[in-house]
This record gives sequence, C-alpha cells and structure tokens, in this order.
Amino acid sequence: MSKPLWPKGFKLNIHAPGTGIALILLAFTQVPVAIKTAAEVACIAEVSNQVWRTTKSHRGVNIRAVRFCNGTI
Repeated sequence: MSKPLWPKGFKLNIHAPGTGIALILLAFTQVPVAIKTAAEVACIAEVSNQVWRTTKSHRGVNIRAVRFCNGTI
C-alpha cells in the first residue's frame, strides 16, 4: 500500500485563524507590485504603438518602448 500524500495529522484548514492574516499580508505585499507591473505594460504598449506609427517598422519598437518606460531615454 502506498503512503498518503498528506499525513493524517497535517490537514489544511482554510478557516484557521492565521489564514486571514496570511491572506491580508499577501495582498499588502503583492497588490502594489501588480499595479506597478500593469502600469509598465500599459506604458510599453502605448509607446510602442506610437513609435510604430511614426516609423512603420517593427524593428526595435519594443526595445525603445521598454527603455522609454523605464526612464533610460
């Protein structure tokens, strides 16, 4: 007989007191990063579209957009 994946003494309980605190902590640490990343993606999309309209070429458009949105140009 094979061993069970989770031992009987180790059961996950989503209603445990620490679960809510862990989820709140996770939200506080991950939501700001997600907002920043979404803003970067939107900036890259808009800048690459503008550069493509002026050059009518796909070559190097995204590289320029990433550099512009990261503040190096």
